[in-house]
Amino acid sequence: MRLYRHTADLPAEERGAVVALGNFDGVHRGHQTVIGTAQRLAAEMGVPSAVVTFEPHPRSVFRPDDPPFRLTPFRVKTRISRRWASTR
Repeated sequence: MRLYRHTADLPAEERGAVVALGNFDGVHRGHQTVIGTAQRLAAEMGVPSAVVTFEPHPRSVFRPDDPPFRLTPFRVKTRISRRWASTR
């Protein structure tokens, strides 16, 4: 799994992927199902799979007066996602 912070950094071979889109805070079983479904569909279609998540937390953009509720900081979320993706 590779981490791209911006779409401008995305190489051509990664484009056209099946994408699991979400905040994925905690990467719980529901998140794992969404990510796993994207991976399965991508494999069936012969295209890359990807996970798109958000930083900063969406609440800090859409509701800036409310503190963001975080289960997992971004760097930890990235490590968890990498570990989970490598076991699939």
